[in-house]
Amino acid sequence: MQIKKIYGILVIVMILAGFTPLVLAATEDTVIITFDPEGNIDIDISYASYNYSSVNANSWKNTTGGYFTLYNNGSVPMDTQIKTNSTTDPVGSGEMSLNASGIPPSTDEYAIYIEDLDFPGYLTTAYVVEFDQSLNPLDSKTFDICLLLGTNLSANFSWQTTTIYFQGSQS
Repeated sequence: MQIKKIYGILVIVMILAGFTPLVLAATEDTVIITFDPEGNIDIDISYASYNYSSVNANSWKNTTGGYFTLYNNGSVPMDTQIKTNSTTDPVGSGEMSLNASGIPPSTDEYAIYIEDLDFPGYLTTAYVVEFDQSLNPLDSKTFDICLLLGTNLSANFSWQTTTIYFQGSQS
């Protein structure tokens, strides 16, 4: 008889448990968000070329008065690095070599100096230093490019050309 009472109590407990909600279990829900990151670097330089014309050995030739303009046409602040070729592209005969340390270039060497940006300096063949920092979107700065020829020339060189490269990165 006692077993019937125990079974009866167990049946009643099971019926009550079935109608009672479980409060001990945790639940989880989610929210999914979607976005398109905006922010680009768009660097622009005006003017695209410059002719120093005749340059004597052991002398400087400069643009003056902020001849060139650096533009940030992007949507985020921009840092600017600048580099150049290791040699010139001769039109005719002989090439000259870049002296990245600046002063004094020796025989058949040249140096290029950038002034009027945040960090003026001599150009090298790699993007290793910043010449300008935190140029705001839709802002611009003017600067000049200075050319220094070496102390001597070993030949009567024809026209020389070199390319200067500008790279913008997010500040």
